Amino acid sequence: MGIKIKKEDNIMLIEPEVLQEKNIENEKYIPSKQSANVLFKFMKKIEYLKEIISKKAIIPRYYEESIDYLNIESLNKIVFPMICFCDINLSKLDGHVYYYGKFGIGLNKTWGINSGIQPIHYINKNSYIKEDISYLFSKALNNMDDSDENINEYRNYLLSHLLFMKPIIGSMRRDGKYDSKNFTDEKEWRFIPNIKEEHGIELIIPQEYLENDKAYNSYSDGITQIKELWLHFDVCDIEYLMVENEEYRKELIEFILSINTIEELDKYILISKIVVYDIMNKDW
Repeated sequence: MGIKIKKEDNIMLIEPEVLQEKNIENEKYIPSKQSANVLFKFMKKIEYLKEIISKKAIIPRYYEESIDYLNIESLNKIVFPMICFCDINLSKLDGHVYYYGKFGIGLNKTWGINSGIQPIHYINKNSYIKEDISYLFSKALNNMDDSDENINEYRNYLLSHLLFMKPIIGSMRRDGKYDSKNFTDEKEWRFIPNIKEEHGIELIIPQEYLENDKAYNSYSDGITQIKELWLHFDVCDIEYLMVENEEYRKELIEFILSINTIEELDKYILISKIVVYDIMNKDW
């Protein structure tokens, strides 16, 4: 059985503006002593970093998540849009950077919290909470009585929770193949756009399309056309811009100076944030 959610029953994630109005996450941030106070996002190509800087936004993309650890009948994976960050300290970034790429952006964690970015929940496959989630999710999927508002609310709550979960150890699709990983090493924070009926796209890609990589790209392309679903930031929210080596630093400086939509002073502030990975890595 696949996940079936009518558009009128779609998940309504709380928007940052609502969070601030209710003062849910708007209290003064207390700096962490064990984790980074920056949310990092890394990538393999400088072109991706240039796009993020020029748009002053990160655009969510649809990614596959394995949920076979939940043992839900006929449901091994789901695909939905997200933006992933880590809050790993600079001195421990080496393995993460090696896997995801030596180009990155580090954004202030206070900005991230106020933007609704959420640390994910790592699930022990042998825990009682995993058993409870598996049981309740299977029950909700098997009860497709859409006339029951309570069932719809429970189903949507479970699905919303599922979007912010990963197993402690599992497989991850990367560059067309599956890698085994200890996901807790990633210290992941996740942003999921608040997709509504009027946006004309679905939060969860239907199960029948999951074997077609082109479907992932088509859905992701849909989000690029809807700026409301992007994760926006200001220059002042950027703490670090990371590039692989000196040549890429020169390239990024030239690119920043060429951006017409950023004020001159902000361009120099951005340039001052550039860190060269190959140089910094020598002193870690």
